[in-house]
Amino acid sequence: MVKTMLILALALLIPAPKQTVDQYGKTHAVAELQGQVTVIDFAASWCKPCWKALPHVEALAKEFPDLKVLVISEDDQRAGRDKLVKKLNLSVPVIWDDGHVWAETFQPKGMPTTLILDKDGSVLYRHEGYSEAKWQEFRAHLKQHL
Repeated sequence: MVKTMLILALALLIPAPKQTVDQYGKTHAVAELQGQVTVIDFAASWCKPCWKALPHVEALAKEFPDLKVLVISEDDQRAGRDKLVKKLNLSVPVIWDDGHVWAETFQPKGMPTTLILDKDGSVLYRHEGYSEAKWQEFRAHLKQHL
């Protein structure tokens, strides 16, 4: 009885792990980013340039179906992520970064931040912000690594 009470008390003290769940309910982990080139785009519903960049990210995923493409929503509420998905009709996985696990790992300096990771999960290329010129530069770097 005492042992059971102790286990229950400890369970209440240990915070539940933060979720990084996409709009489909699938949980993603940073540790899974190995074995293929990956594009990660950090975005948020309050970020105006993100609204312009995300349709390009979606098109990239369709153009290169073997490329792993993930959008990481840095919204404080899951509703922000859901707003991006619904209004932009995104089919690419959009992960709600509850607890900012992804942000702590990759340290985006602003929104949007788009990364190319190699097969080992290391950052090959990074760019912050959005403009058509920056996006074309990003695509040129990506094509070098595919």
